[in-house]
Amino acid sequence: MDFKRLCDDIDGLACVISIEKVKDSYGEIRIVDGNDKYRETFSIPQVGSPLVVNGFRPNSLYTDYLEKNLSFEEYCFRSAIKKEVLHSYAYPEQLKAWFHMLFIPLSYSTKTHNYCMYIMEVHPDLNPAIASNVHGEIASKVLKTTVKLSVATDFRKALKSTLKDIREICNADLCCVLLIDDAKERLDLIAESKKDDSTLTDVKDLVSPEFYELAKTWKETLSNSNCLIISNDVGWNYLKDKNYAWYKSMKDAKVENLVLFPLNSRNKLIGYIWACNFHGLDTINIKETMEVTTFILGAEIGNYLLLNQLTEMSSVDILTGVCNRNEMNNYMNRLIDDNNDHTVGLLFLDINGLKKINDLKGHLAGDNLIKRAASALKNIFPPEIIFRAGGDEFIIILEKVTEEVVINYVSRIKDEASKRDVSLAIGYSIKNNTRDVLKALKEADENMYIDKRKHYGQKVV
Repeated sequence: MDFKRLCDDIDGLACVISIEKVKDSYGEIRIVDGNDKYRETFSIPQVGSPLVVNGFRPNSLYTDYLEKNLSFEEYCFRSAIKKEVLHSYAYPEQLKAWFHMLFIPLSYSTKTHNYCMYIMEVHPDLNPAIASNVHGEIASKVLKTTVKLSVATDFRKALKSTLKDIREICNADLCCVLLIDDAKERLDLIAESKKDDSTLTDVKDLVSPEFYELAKTWKETLSNSNCLIISNDVGWNYLKDKNYAWYKSMKDAKVENLVLFPLNSRNKLIGYIWACNFHGLDTINIKETMEVTTFILGAEIGNYLLLNQLTEMSSVDILTGVCNRNEMNNYMNRLIDDNNDHTVGLLFLDINGLKKINDLKGHLAGDNLIKRAASALKNIFPPEIIFRAGGDEFIIILEKVTEEVVINYVSRIKDEASKRDVSLAIGYSIKNNTRDVLKALKEADENMYIDKRKHYGQKVV
């Protein structure tokens, strides 16, 4: 059969793929021939591919031109062997372009091989019309569950509910979203849904500094693919060779099959979504479901993270990481409005000797002293009740406390500060109703100055 002539009748990039028949699986996948437009793409270096290609050679293994891609192989197998017409629209991170792909089965076959046509368009930007061209039932189900995210007051709770729906659509044991923060070198399991009778290891038990290092390797393993599909021995063997540590971690966690997608927001990788141990459902349908979900979740989670960042900037002191004065005022206003009939205690702290440090060693040394003081406080109290009220002043607000508890805190603070070569003047006050928090603030301030005069050996009036 003249495959070149067949491809020449296609206006876009087109080639014919052969796939070797193997019982219950497939063997070698080759690019038999292509039209001139397709052939010409191999006369220049392939973006994102480490392979060096010197022109097109008919009937070559596809891996002579491109890195091994399990998703591509699955589509070729389904089209050529199972005679399905398939469509895909993907954004491989390393290739930095959108690929619109169509796989069409050919009736021609031999005793050892089946064939399909592969037609491709490359776009620099997302085309919403193509991206939305998915199976109507899948799109309807995904949109129905993800729409709740845009109106949620508790985003994480809504995301968990959404993942439960996606897990059930895919008939999977587990679906989860794991965010990756390279700046802080940590992972955040933002949401997870697991079937009650699943034997899978909880993802929360996997999240650790070591697992973060493993997660950093996923991007390279995905390479020029927009997802990872592992549904058979071909996939597991590929992963075993490509990333043995990841392979072993999934086997240890009792993962039988997997579809994983990177999550991007504003052209930045923010994490991954995956479903695993799915049963009796077409992997192509699962991929399409996860593909649509990924488009939506990337935007929604990106907005959620941006809002959190803006909130943190307005409420957190940048130097120390504790709450700032604005957040302290908000907290106190809430206490006054609540008017609860329980005690509220205030600790007012001031660093001794900061001016001297600034004068002798400079402001960087002074900033370091302030950070050490904050570190001592964070070792005792949760950060949401510690406030940097001014340059060297900190306030701690305690609810439902006794004077004995507060006095014990004063002793612990001075011990922790001493370990960090920090001296603090501390005053406290306790009131019986939260509406009197401002009175407690004034008294704690006055008592702090009494303690400061004692530190400097001054007479206490």
